[in-house]
Amino acid sequence: MGTFYTDEQIQEAVAALEDHTPGIFERMKKLASVNDPFSDEQEAELGAVVRVLTIVLPKVSYVVQAEDKNEARARLSIDLGDVVRAALASDEDDSQ
Repeated sequence: MGTFYTDEQIQEAVAALEDHTPGIFERMKKLASVNDPFSDEQEAELGAVVRVLTIVLPKVSYVVQAEDKNEARARLSIDLGDVVRAALASDEDDSQ
């Protein structure tokens, strides 16, 4: 499913995020479903998610081992965004 990383690697990243902050994947899906502009509460939630991503993604094993850690983290962020959007679309399909 990932553009840059395998499904297993993406699942490792999601598991690391969930280990750090249980429920974060659902929070990411909720934020992805919100149209701009964000409310103050949504802005705070987005800030919290970004902080968790900033803390956790650099510690994922294949990011740690990457030659260019910033590029690896950026690519992982792209893949995670794709996974969140795919999960959101799947949830919408299931509800119809």
